[in-house]
Amino acid sequence: MEEQQHSGHVFYHTPRTSCLTYFEIRGKFDPDHVTELLRMAPERIQRMEDKRPDGTPYEEAVWRYGSCIDYDGKASGQMLQTIAALIPKADLLRRIRLMNRVSMTLQVVPMVRYDEKPPQLAPSMQVMRFCLETGTDLNIDLYVSCPDDFTHG
Repeated sequence: MEEQQHSGHVFYHTPRTSCLTYFEIRGKFDPDHVTELLRMAPERIQRMEDKRPDGTPYEEAVWRYGSCIDYDGKASGQMLQTIAALIPKADLLRRIRLMNRVSMTLQVVPMVRYDEKPPQLAPSMQVMRFCLETGTDLNIDLYVSCPDDFTHG
């Protein structure tokens, strides 16, 4: 989130309502093996032997794909855009989940300004079917941004 100054002293942590979506596989697995099976290049991977900034190893691997920020007021279109290339690979994803005991998540992160219309967060039937068929969780983390000098009352 960004800070932006308005009317001299009011700061907003987001200049306008927006939304981010992405698909993620997380658990104890080899991300390179998932890339090979799906024949898709992830936008981010994390291996269990990778180190955090403090030098400790991560406990889980991560394979992330399909980040989308094309927000138009309805998150359902973004969700579908994120998983569009994964839909034909639902059987492979289900197999990956069962063989590796990983979790799969379709992540939706709306960042809403308090003075703007909230996004429509309902997933489409196609998104719900994909999640059901693959065992993918739908996780929505909603953030609401108020000006720093906002007072209640």
